[in-house]
Amino acid sequence: MTRSREKGENEITDEAEREAARTGQDVCSVLAEMLQRAKKEGDRVKQVKIIQAQKFFRCRNQRKRGR
Repeated sequence: MTRSREKGENEITDEAEREAARTGQDVCSVLAEMLQRAKKEGDRVKQVKIIQAQKFFRCRNQRKRGR
């Protein structure tokens, strides 16, 4: 396995971090926007990568964790 898989990072996490730093938004909101665009385009592979990035940044299932 590659190191990036073990850490949970992929190219989407890098892109989301850059976009968040550039715009001043939260990484989770950037990923949510990216996911909406991917769903609109019907790009299933990109959707899965974005969901993995959301899990890496702990953006998914926040209500379950009692944030």
